[in-house]
Amino acid sequence: MEMPLFPLHLVLFPGVGCPLHVFEVRYRAMMEHILSGDRRFGVVAIRQGQEVGGDADVFDIGTIAEVEAVQRSEDGRMAIAARGIERFRIEQRLPDDPFPRATIRVLADEMGGELRGALTSARAAVHRYLSVVAKLRGTEVVAPGLGESDAIKISYALADAVQLDLPERQRLLEATTAADRLALVERAARAEARLLEVIGPPVGHDGESVHLN
Repeated sequence: MEMPLFPLHLVLFPGVGCPLHVFEVRYRAMMEHILSGDRRFGVVAIRQGQEVGGDADVFDIGTIAEVEAVQRSEDGRMAIAARGIERFRIEQRLPDDPFPRATIRVLADEMGGELRGALTSARAAVHRYLSVVAKLRGTEVVAPGLGESDAIKISYALADAVQLDLPERQRLLEATTAADRLALVERAARAEARLLEVIGPPVGHDGESVHLN
């Protein structure tokens, strides 16, 4: 199926919120198109290039997002609240006229192998990582909401909780099963916690929105 694309310098996981500030004319046109339809669009991480004013080389696997709320400014700008829904793979990039588009295929999520131990280990590793961050910043531990019983959804929530660079987050998104993702999250969280104990607190992007100008 055909899908409008937002190439961004971020990896969006299913179940995770994504605030967007839309300025550029072609993205405003894209958003009008999205809002007149099913309110869904594809978010893909940029491998190389810019978000604005040119073609960007993007990863093949991204996340379908759904618009939850829109706030419009008098000058035409939009503040968008969206949330990741499910993963997809780009089958073919289409011409960026009037805005970036692609034909895509939705990717099914698989559970994978034994999950109980993987869930326990990943949760423990992420909690330790968050505890190290909180201690360094002098704040309370803010754990991800894990009310879900679905291991796939929990795997994405835990993946999003650890501040990693874009290629590492893309690797987590691309993991074929929840079990594989949880194993990757556990290793990454433990490594980041050890590193932070040596070098100090990270410079994060919590609460920041993406600007498409």
